[in-house]
Amino acid sequence: MTSRFLQDAKSNYAQKRRRNGENMRQHNHMKILVVGGGEIGKNLTTQLAHDGYQVTVIDREESVVNSMGNSVDAICLQGNGASYATLKEAGAGEADILIAVTNSDELNILSCMTAHMMGAGHTIARIRDVDYSRQNRFYKDKLGLSMIINPELATAMEIYRILRFPLATRVEVFAGGRAELVEMTVRSNSPLAGKSLIEINQHMGINLLICAVVREGEVFVPKGDTILCSDDILYLTGAAEEFRKSFKKLKLPIKPLQSVLIAGGGRISYYLTAVLLKQGAKVTVVEKNTELAEKISADIPGAAVMCDDALTYFDSMSATDIANTDAFIALTENDEYNLIASLYAESQQINKVISRINAKSRLKVLPSEKRISTISREDVAADRILGYSRSLLNAEDNDAVESLYRLMDGKIEFIEFKIDEKDRNLHIPLKDLKLKRNILLGCIIRDGKTIIPRGDDMLEPGDIALVATIKRQIARLEDIFAD
Repeated sequence: MTSRFLQDAKSNYAQKRRRNGENMRQHNHMKILVVGGGEIGKNLTTQLAHDGYQVTVIDREESVVNSMGNSVDAICLQGNGASYATLKEAGAGEADILIAVTNSDELNILSCMTAHMMGAGHTIARIRDVDYSRQNRFYKDKLGLSMIINPELATAMEIYRILRFPLATRVEVFAGGRAELVEMTVRSNSPLAGKSLIEINQHMGINLLICAVVREGEVFVPKGDTILCSDDILYLTGAAEEFRKSFKKLKLPIKPLQSVLIAGGGRISYYLTAVLLKQGAKVTVVEKNTELAEKISADIPGAAVMCDDALTYFDSMSATDIANTDAFIALTENDEYNLIASLYAESQQINKVISRINAKSRLKVLPSEKRISTISREDVAADRILGYSRSLLNAEDNDAVESLYRLMDGKIEFIEFKIDEKDRNLHIPLKDLKLKRNILLGCIIRDGKTIIPRGDDMLEPGDIALVATIKRQIARLEDIFAD
């Protein structure tokens, strides 16, 4: 990489910013450096650039740099992201955050370590190797890494959270696990279909809050008289223990997992199998590669490992075995195979079916009548990094931002705020405050207790507040209130 190339990249970037200036948010003082232009890097760069941050991308491949340079509002440079000279010319020492997401763990670690020593504010590394992942504390304490993301482990944990509630398509935890955010779809036979929020809250006795509804692709904050319809996608918040209680009152399925069938024996399967076994579930892994099947069997002795094709294995199962299978997860490297196997599992009335897909797959959208959840390793990793990065960047202006969750391709955001005595509108009943349009206070965590906000509740110093926003971004708690 030469200075001329850098100047050309900056000139092209400046021209794009001027052309799109009216649509950009003003965060130009925040500088982010992304090393690696693969699926995760491209996803992150696109979102951060859309948010108005100044983003520079480094990748070894000229084709990747040219492609991103033509499609993303970022400075795109070809070079070695672990090289001191490359990082210096890209301005790593002045970067607020450096994010290393190449396919090489070693390059990511070296890139972050070098940038940290050069003065970068925060560094984030994608680290996939199991042995490296076990050394997270060392990398953070001794090498200055702010965050380490293992895409396979993050994906496995997201699948596990989804499996806890058969109707859930996504589950996020916040406030140290004291509260949860659950995404679910209203089925035609659901007790929620045809009911207004007032009826649900007053007559069904549930202590959860429906923060947002997606109907026919449109997102909105529901009101008390909003009537839920079949195929609505709901976002609910509440205390972790309240979801099981409330789902039980609504007669929604909450059967504990007893038997899980997994197709594919990669790293996601390894992590998922380990956590499921710890929870007492019986896990069967089907992997047709003999060497990989033997490795999984040796690494996780508690699992039943079958060296077979998943569809062939289905044919060998008795009707009783299938009926006693609570969940099927397809985690092979082949998207089309995963979908076919998942569709077959769904046809056999297996209660929960999850299919892994690639981030850029066209198979993400399934017919609405199918009960198959899809999950992308690349999307999970990008969302985790983006949420952490946005919380760090927002904290530059307001250190109360604890975390940020982005859903529906950014249409919905849930932001976790730590409230202190400097915040406005404290000790005032919520019924006397007016929130801006498309904003909702999802829940309040106080002294370890989760509160579903009502009119007489008030915000107090030390509280943690979860705020839902639709098609708008906020950086400070005071931004949610109308003047």
